[in-house]
Amino acid sequence: MPICVRLVLFAAACLGLACQSNPPAAPALARGATGALARPWTRAFQREAVIIADEIQIEGPSDLIDHLALRQDDETRYHTKTVPEGLRQELVPGPDSTREVRGQIDAWSLAAFRRIVVLQRPFDVPVRVRAVGNAYFAWSDGSGEQRQDELQFQGTRGP
Repeated sequence: MPICVRLVLFAAACLGLACQSNPPAAPALARGATGALARPWTRAFQREAVIIADEIQIEGPSDLIDHLALRQDDETRYHTKTVPEGLRQELVPGPDSTREVRGQIDAWSLAAFRRIVVLQRPFDVPVRVRAVGNAYFAWSDGSGEQRQDELQFQGTRGP
C-alpha cells in the first residue's frame, strides 16, 4: 500500500476518534471551600439589606467563606490568623483612611467604621451577624429599619 494512502487512512482514523462523542458526565455534587459536600445554606441573608455599624462581627461554619466577601484596597488593612476557635479574618481602615470598610454576606451589604471581624469555625454552627456601635439595619427597599447600639441576626441551615 502506497505511503500516501496509509497517511490518508491514518488521518481518517484519528479524525474518527476525535469526533466520537462521550456520554455526559454525571453532575458533580456541590462542594464547599473545604472540599466537603455542601449542606443547604441558610436563607436568612438572601434578601438585599444594608448593615452599618462601628464594628461588624460574623461567625459561621467552614463554608462561610463561600458566601462572604471583604473588600480590600489600598486604604484598608486585612489580617488573617488561625486561632483555637477557627480562622479569624479582620478588615480595618488603614491609618490614613477616612472611609468605612465594606463587605458582603450573600445579599447583605456591610459597612463598618472600625472593623469587620469574621470567624470561620471548623464545624457546623449557625451563621451569626452582630453589629455593634451605632448599628443600623434596613432592607434595601427601606423597610424594616432598625437603629440600636447593638443588633444581632442569625441564620440556620436548611430549606
